[in-house]
Amino acid sequence: MNIVKQNNNSISIFVDADIINTSSLIFDLELLKHSLVSQLKSIYQNQYGKYELSISIKIDILTKVSQCSRTKTLFQIVDNITGNNPAEADFKGLRIKLNKNNIQDFIANTNFRTLSHELGHLFGWDHPHAKALFESVNPDASSLEKTLTEEQRQCNLMSQTWYAQKAGIPIDKAMQITEPQIDLLIFNYKAGLLNKNFHLRGYLWWKKIR
Repeated sequence: MNIVKQNNNSISIFVDADIINTSSLIFDLELLKHSLVSQLKSIYQNQYGKYELSISIKIDILTKVSQCSRTKTLFQIVDNITGNNPAEADFKGLRIKLNKNNIQDFIANTNFRTLSHELGHLFGWDHPHAKALFESVNPDASSLEKTLTEEQRQCNLMSQTWYAQKAGIPIDKAMQITEPQIDLLIFNYKAGLLNKNFHLRGYLWWKKIR
């Protein structure tokens, strides 16, 4: 579960999560856990405008699908993801799927952006740009996300990698979060719009995960 607490302009995020490997390959999940924590802290423990973000992350490593919790965030290594993307999140949900082909990149920090980007989707942050269209605004984004300037979209954590590349922005510089996005996170959490479990349902729920 992802918990958000606000004290004036100090925003504290608490992530209680599990990691499980349901792919056909074997990985060192302790190394993945270390990289995951490091990458998330590098983004979500920072000052953005008037807001000071902090993050606390607790991650357990699972060995069986039956150990999965209905209430904890899940990082799940899978064999296939649509479009062969490195990762995919359940929007406003509790799961981030990781492509087995990219795990070593996450561990080595060669890919240092995707995990933080996908966590943003769990917070309800959308891509601020329109699909496959440069210098655009996502028509399906929230009203707060639509207030981002073009410069903010180009440097934003939630813009897709190609968008920053097309703008000529180094990927390590396209990691910014804006005040409107933090406002949206606070709103989504207080309105009960987050932490929706879409992957564990029904009787014998542990068999439902994919």
